[in-house]
Amino acid sequence: MKLDGVEIPEDINVPELSAETIAEIDALHASLHRHYEEIEEDGSRTALTESPEPSKPVTVSINTLRKLEPLARAKVLYMLRAQVTV
Repeated sequence: MKLDGVEIPEDINVPELSAETIAEIDALHASLHRHYEEIEEDGSRTALTESPEPSKPVTVSINTLRKLEPLARAKVLYMLRAQVTV
C-alpha cells in the first residue's frame, strides 16, 4: 500500500474499518461539505472556515502515521483514500 506514492511499510498495522465506522466518517465528511457550501452561499467565509484547496492534497508522513494508534491509522488512510494505492 502506498500513500502519495510512498510505500507504507508492512510492519505498520492498518486494520479493516467496520461498516459502522466508515458510515460515521462518510456522514462527517458530508456534513462538513454541506457546512462549507452554506458558508459559500451566505458569504460568511473567513480564514478560519476555508477548506483546503482541492489542488493541494493533504499529506501525512510515514513517521507520523507510525505514531498513530492502528484504528487512527485506518481512519486517516480511509479519509485520504483518493491518495492511497495498493
